[in-house]
Amino acid sequence: MNISHLEAFCLAVKTGSITKTSRLLHISQPALSLQIQDLENNLQTILLARNNKGVTPTAMGEIVFNYSTKIIKLAENMRKEIDRMKEDVLEDLVVGASCTVGNFALPCSIYIFKEEFEAHDISLHISSVEDVLEKLASGSINVGVIEGSVSGHVKEIIKAEGLQSKKIARDELVLIAPYDEWKDIDEISKEKMSELAFIFREKGCGIRETIDETLREHDIDLDELDVRLELNSTNAIISSVAAGNGISILPKMALRKELRHRTLKALKIKGISFTHNIYLLYSPLSLKSKLSSEFIDFLSSPSRGFC
Repeated sequence: MNISHLEAFCLAVKTGSITKTSRLLHISQPALSLQIQDLENNLQTILLARNNKGVTPTAMGEIVFNYSTKIIKLAENMRKEIDRMKEDVLEDLVVGASCTVGNFALPCSIYIFKEEFEAHDISLHISSVEDVLEKLASGSINVGVIEGSVSGHVKEIIKAEGLQSKKIARDELVLIAPYDEWKDIDEISKEKMSELAFIFREKGCGIRETIDETLREHDIDLDELDVRLELNSTNAIISSVAAGNGISILPKMALRKELRHRTLKALKIKGISFTHNIYLLYSPLSLKSKLSSEFIDFLSSPSRGFC
């Protein structure tokens, strides 16, 4: 038995007119008559009596009308219940992030987001910028967050893979040195940099890209600096600088504890500032997932709650 035929029959009983009913349903009168006839054939009885004034239900029609209104209501409730379940379908959200933003900013954001969507599984995978881009392109993560410059090779990959990018925050890189040795110094000149021993992040990471680009803009050749070590861990660089093995340039977001406890000193380089942008990356397909779409909106808002 077709629910739409029951709905058409009930509406015809309420209006008392085939003409009005067909107009309300946006179908032709012959099409409506066929639906009611199909219902009558199915039940093997006449449901509507036709006269000059319109249509009225027969005795059998009254019974069918009473049951049909209940059936239609149940069908409506069923649809609503199914729609609610579709909205509440448990999804997994996998977020990929480059090292600094993944270790020092996103954990708090994911904690806040998880409080609202506690029934869903949400995980954070921290790796290189290149790896985040690769996993986004392959669909193994839903959303990516990277820091640094979206230019050159990174920009080419984003364009080639059809990814969307959005700048959502900005941090600053600062020159750091052991506090006790540098506590009376707040700023150094560009020329002074060539006399110092540096410990940098490895080439290709977001931090290094920001450093390289900024120094080039100020006509400083990185090859002229004394780079003693290149490490692939921000925490390792922090420990090494605190131990007096050299100085470095790192994001402020990674240095809150050390600057507060005065194990490290943040210095300025006269005339140079290192702007370190944070970008949200996602595939347009991610927007089809309610959970991913909610997370993208959340990270794009001031309430994202970076640590």
